[in-house]
Amino acid sequence: MEKAEGYVQHIIFRNEENGYTVLTLEAPGEELTVVGSFPSVHEGEYLEAEGQYTMHASYGRQFQMSRYSISVPKNGIALEKYLGSGAIRGIGPALAGRIVKRFGEDTLRIMEEEPERLAEIKGISMRMAQQIGEQVLEKAHMQNALIFLTQYGISLNLGIRIYNRYQDSLYRILQENPYRIAEDIQGVGFRTADEIASRVGIRVDSEFRIRSGILYVLYLAQQQGHLYLPKEILIANCGKLLGVEAESIEKYLTDLAIDRRIVVKQEPSADSAEEILVYTGQSWFLELNTARMLYQLNVSCGKIAPPSEKTLEKIETACGIKLDPLQRKAVVSAAENGVTVLTGGPGTGKTTTINVLLRFFESQGMEIALAAPTGRAAKRMTEATGYEASTIHRLLELTGVIDDSPASAHFERNEDHPLEADVIIIDEMSMVDNYIMHALLNAVVPGTRLVLVGDMNQLPSVGPGSVLKEIIRSEVFPVTELNRIFRQAAQSD
Repeated sequence: MEKAEGYVQHIIFRNEENGYTVLTLEAPGEELTVVGSFPSVHEGEYLEAEGQYTMHASYGRQFQMSRYSISVPKNGIALEKYLGSGAIRGIGPALAGRIVKRFGEDTLRIMEEEPERLAEIKGISMRMAQQIGEQVLEKAHMQNALIFLTQYGISLNLGIRIYNRYQDSLYRILQENPYRIAEDIQGVGFRTADEIASRVGIRVDSEFRIRSGILYVLYLAQQQGHLYLPKEILIANCGKLLGVEAESIEKYLTDLAIDRRIVVKQEPSADSAEEILVYTGQSWFLELNTARMLYQLNVSCGKIAPPSEKTLEKIETACGIKLDPLQRKAVVSAAENGVTVLTGGPGTGKTTTINVLLRFFESQGMEIALAAPTGRAAKRMTEATGYEASTIHRLLELTGVIDDSPASAHFERNEDHPLEADVIIIDEMSMVDNYIMHALLNAVVPGTRLVLVGDMNQLPSVGPGSVLKEIIRSEVFPVTELNRIFRQAAQSD
């Protein structure tokens, strides 16, 4: 580990969200570029850093910081630069010069201990003096908190987020229940919180640890595409993760259910015995709300008459095709119902049926939107129909910086800003998970026709839920299953 120290000369770049900073350091005999996570460093401060020298392809020699400490400026020039750099809101270079001229090297002590004396300076009111004192104390508190957190192996990046979330309460939370960090701070998982807890000295069979472990196992199940886990599997997986007995786990399921963090449901299994299923509260209510919105959309749409035989024959002639009875049934069903499902294996004519639907709805002057779960599927849909199709994410106008801050990503289209379409056709429905389906339905108003197309035996969704399969199995919505293969000649192998 190498060392670098000197006065911070210039802040070149700073990301205010995570503290990532590029600065120049006035080190003995050289000017050095230093990069790393600095939550509150300012020009004029004396920086002592540990890390290693690296060679950047574009910017040359740099010092990559891994640990650092800051000393307050001692001499007048450094103090002026520090105060005038924006470190304290409301103090610019001119005012910084007057303050340092008045109080000299005692400036920072007065700011922290006797801030009311700043009102002796022309241009500083008593209220402003108090605000400056509060800022100085806040910076000191943050610096002390970050030093405290590093004792437990917490990185500066995470330390900044913990401090911003809890402020001075972080000391109590870390000592009592560090697992709250995993619940409250986006991107912090159970394993990180568990490492911190072990350093703090939290017991292996702590209530907080077991409760957090149960939620973590359910979260892992969601990552594998499951909305819930059978109780026996959940307890077994928790036992392996936590290294505790099943009895120690089971008693906390009731507590989590009372707190509505989980939902425990009894469902009949294949052998008629009751099976106990455990959902996170979010997954349960998401699925319930998805079902409710689907049911509300499943209304009889009487704005247009279903296509007559004559209308279908005209479309067949225009497209140069001949529909079989099931395809005709699918077209009529889509015209008559709010929600309809078109399913079937490869080559059974789903795309041909979509093309007929498009031409029928277009002839009725209806606004149509086409979408699919992936860019590749949307491109195939566009090529097969001649109509522009998009991904579901694009249809719903996803915005936000997903990589840097998942919490900032959201759909612009929702219940307050619904999709402006009379008919929405979604292809490759087998790949749509519960989260995307819920977001889509949020943006669809009753009266809109929703046509869901896909093969439930094809690629499943990556996210939790088997939406297409469960819609078909429910027998609540009209389903047309195409079973005649058109793609290959009858004599083909």
